[in-house]
Amino acid sequence: MSEHSPAPTPSRAVYGFAFHLASRTAFALYLLWGFVLPMLPPSVASLPYISQLPQPYWAVAIPIHACVALATFAFLIYPGINLTMTPAPDDMRTIRDSHSRRLPLKSKHTKGIPPVGDLDISHVCRTLYLNEDL
Repeated sequence: MSEHSPAPTPSRAVYGFAFHLASRTAFALYLLWGFVLPMLPPSVASLPYISQLPQPYWAVAIPIHACVALATFAFLIYPGINLTMTPAPDDMRTIRDSHSRRLPLKSKHTKGIPPVGDLDISHVCRTLYLNEDL
């Protein structure tokens, strides 16, 4: 059984080079479609394969639509999905869930790093909000 590793291998080098060439070729064709096609004379632009290409307007419109869709997802849809999955403030799951680990108020450890765990909410409220001076 082979282990998946990010180390360079000969097959990855071949695939990487092929992808590099394909992406450069696709970008060159995109630039030709977007910048050269509008400047062609009508006699050349009416040739069978050239006339079947989409309008050069789409060379600019498609990336703009993709950026708007990405921004809409990143700033509206993704946070909205996260807000629907978050429990309400008065839900008990915001205080304690199945992964909570209660700590004793008086720790037995006097040296070193104290154990990791969740403090009881009543202890936190007494410490933060109970004024002893009253």
